[in-house]
Formats: sequence, C-alpha cells, structure tokens
Amino acid sequence: MKKYIYIGIPCVLVIIVTVIYLLKKEETVRFETAKIVKGDIQKYVVATGTINPVRTVIIGSQVSGLISKLYADFNSEVKTGQTVAQIDPTPFEHQVRKAEAALATALAKLKRSNAVLRNSQRKYHRAKKLYSKQVISIDEFDESRTSYETSLADAELAKAEIMQAEASLAIAKTDLGYTVIISPLDGIVISREVDVGQTVASSFQTPTLFTIAKDLVSMQVNTSVDEADIGMVEVEQRAKFNVDAFPEDVFDGKVTEIRMSPIIFQNVVTYDTIVSIDNSSLKLKPGMTANTSILVAEAKNVLSIPNAALRFTPSKTIRDKIGKPEGSESEYDGKNYSPIWILKHGKPAMVMVKTGISDYDFTEIVEGEVKEGDEVIIAEITGKSAAKSPQQIPWTRVGGGRR
Repeated sequence: MKKYIYIGIPCVLVIIVTVIYLLKKEETVRFETAKIVKGDIQKYVVATGTINPVRTVIIGSQVSGLISKLYADFNSEVKTGQTVAQIDPTPFEHQVRKAEAALATALAKLKRSNAVLRNSQRKYHRAKKLYSKQVISIDEFDESRTSYETSLADAELAKAEIMQAEASLAIAKTDLGYTVIISPLDGIVISREVDVGQTVASSFQTPTLFTIAKDLVSMQVNTSVDEADIGMVEVEQRAKFNVDAFPEDVFDGKVTEIRMSPIIFQNVVTYDTIVSIDNSSLKLKPGMTANTSILVAEAKNVLSIPNAALRFTPSKTIRDKIGKPEGSESEYDGKNYSPIWILKHGKPAMVMVKTGISDYDFTEIVEGEVKEGDEVIIAEITGKSAAKSPQQIPWTRVGGGRR
C-alpha cells in the first residue's frame, strides 16, 4: 500500500502541474500588428460601363423597296456622300414618268383653257357693245358674261393643276433620289442590317440599313454610377478601366459629362457618366464591358493604417487587464475620430485618431498621437495558436498601392 502511495502522489502532482501549465498556455494572448507607414492613398468610385463611339449614326431608308446593291459591309471605311446601298429604282422611275405625263396633260389643258378664255373674252366684249346699243337683250349679255367668267375660272384651275402636277413630279424625283443610300459622314460601318434582295418597308418607321461610327479612335465609356457615389464624381476627374479582352492592360480616361437624367432599374438609381478615352491602338471595340474606377480623392505621403485596425476591439479580458483607457470616446463624437489600439511597451493602448480618405485597404490619419513606425493592432490571438503566430505582419507598398 505504501508503495502505491509513494508512486501515486508524484504522479498526481505532475498531472496537476501539467494542467496548470496548459491552462496558463491557453490563456496566452498575442497581437497581430502592422506598422503605421507613410504613403499615397487614392479613393476610387467603381462602376461598370460600356465602350461606345462618341458619335454613331443610323442610316435608314425613306422609301420602301428591294435592295439591289450594297457598296459597304462590316468594318468598311466610308466618306461623306459615298453611296453605300442602292434600292431598285425601276418603280420610282415609272412614278417619275407618270408624274411627267400628268404635268404635260396639265400644261395642255391650260393651253386649251386659255384658248377658250380668249374666245369667251371676245364674245363678252362684243355682247357688251351690242347691249349698250340695245341690240341684244339683257339675258344674252348675261350669258356671254357668264361664259367669260367660267372660262377665266377654268384657266385658273388649269394653272393649279399644273402646280399640283409639278409638285407630284418633284416628289417622284425625290423618292427616286432616295433609292441611292449615301453616308452622311466619314466613318466606319460597325453594323449592316440588310442583304441584297431584301425588301425594306418604311411605312411606319425608318428601317435601319447601316450603323456608322464617326471615329473609333476617340471613344467613350458610358458608366452607370450609383446614386450613393455620384456626389463624389466631378467632370475632369481621372479614370482608369480594364476590359475582359485585355485583362493585363489598364486604359486611362477622363470624366467629361455627368448626365442629370436618372436611370431606374429594379429600384436602383444610377446616373450615366461619360468617360472619354483615347483608342489610338484600336484595341477597344464598341460594346465591350469596361470595369471603370474614377479617382475621386487622393492624399500623398500621409500617415495611414490598415482598415482592419479601425475594426479591431480588444476582448473583455484584455480590457479588464489594462483598465479604462485614458480619455473618453464621447469627447470625440461627431468629429470624425475613431479609436485605434497600438502597442506601447508591449501593452495595448487606445488612441483616438481623426481619419481622412480611405481606399479598400488603408485609411489616412489626419490627426492623432501616433507617428510613423508605431505598431497598430489589427487582430488578437489567444490559445495555442498565439504561440505560433507572428506578432507583426509586414505591410509594404507596391506601385502606389499596398499588399
């Protein structure tokens, strides 16, 4: 029995010491920190847009007919006044000849009316003289006068018919001219909607034959900026974007217009913001989706901290150990101040700082009792993992940003 007691007591003591050690180890707390550094911060408004030519013209047809010839195709370069399509002119040529015949008939009718008018005029003057000498009756005189006035009206009617025939001829000639489709500007054909042999009808609306872009060098991005961000966007701000076709390339642009008309889709309000771009390389094609970032604020060579530091709050255990921090957060309410925790002599301490602009990773420090190189706490690690975790996480800047 004594043998078991001598052996058991040391074992129990070892177990108790081990448990106490492990419990203390579990309670070990360490912090992940990052140094406060100086650098540039850029704030962007992100939006999605579509690349479009600055000016696009839709070419249609004012007359209905059969497409007999096409002189332009996709990607064709055209000049102002160049013929791009031909509608079969035969029916319109017949209409011109018909109008010419109607005009000739009206002219002949006028000649006949004038001849009748002259004859009626002579008879009227003779009857007037005879009536003055009481040779003819008043009825005969009135009949000759009525005949003269009727002939005069017929001559005026013939003149009006000539004007109508001339107008009909002009319309027929105009319609014949419309069978030749010409380009109204210098540009590139980006869309062709018809083929030879296809019939176009312009009864209710002008059919689309071609879409011509004036220039594919000077283009624009039509971006949809959310109503929550539109207040930060201004004309002349710099912008950059990329497209899926060239994921490694970053294209530059400038905001040139903010359109006041809201676009409402599924209760989401956006505003069309125009970003002008230089497409001298002709890489960008109309219709491409552009992931656009508009630079709305910038701060150079300023103190900055990771955004994670602004979200960090020590656990209750840590706050109980360090006691109440100096100062009160209520003193800074409404002054754009935020609490951060830094390591002073290996212990966490709260500091109130005034923040400025922020990007996705870092926030500018405008005021506060901090300096470059101070270690700001971004996370708290407890338990076994604390012994294996690094105390400080290095943050470095790469090309104006951080990683």
